[in-house]
Amino acid sequence: MHGYEVRNSAVARGLGRRAALAGLGAAVLGAAAPPSAAVPASGRLAFQALRDGSPLGTHTLAFTRDGGGLIVAIAVDYVVKFGPIAVFRYTMRSTEHWRDDTLISVDSETNDNGKPDFMRLRRQDGAIWVEGSKSGRYQAPPNALAASHWNARELGATLINPQDGAIMDFKVSALGEDPIRAAGETVPAQRYALRGKDGLDLWYDLAGVWAGLKAVAKDGSVISYVRT
Repeated sequence: MHGYEVRNSAVARGLGRRAALAGLGAAVLGAAAPPSAAVPASGRLAFQALRDGSPLGTHTLAFTRDGGGLIVAIAVDYVVKFGPIAVFRYTMRSTEHWRDDTLISVDSETNDNGKPDFMRLRRQDGAIWVEGSKSGRYQAPPNALAASHWNARELGATLINPQDGAIMDFKVSALGEDPIRAAGETVPAQRYALRGKDGLDLWYDLAGVWAGLKAVAKDGSVISYVRT
């Protein structure tokens, strides 16, 4: 779940990314946030997305160093089937460019079961400009980030929905230590609750690397991410 609103069909209703985003100038209540901009040593993160314990799809992130910069390539692929027939498909491709721990640009394209969406973010002359299929064009607050979850700084930032450019508004609470299953083993992690119109929980391991996600979709199903 990455904050994309999945539409269409009773089976898929409510699986949207919007339930997996955090938001507007959020303050972390409780323990301190994990380290910011924690990139995995392997340069890659991969999650299996589950819906009520059954496979829903994949969510992968590839990190590439470019001199003093960082490129993050994100791919989300969901499919809901009724027997052998796919009744819902969702894909998102997003690329973030960072320089010296500062977000410079984001380009996202989404196919939400046939409906196209997009988001563009640009840092220009110290200001952040966003254009999205839902939001139109606007100047975002200076601490704005795309809600891609890998960077724990989003717990205290203004978050932009990478599907359509909308600002997400959530209150963030630190829930403390909560081990999670990741890459075939149980690892120590910190858990955070994001609550607003929708809500989700995020886990970060002790190095600050994104370790898991859980959300209740609008149809009541439970969406969870397992790091592979």
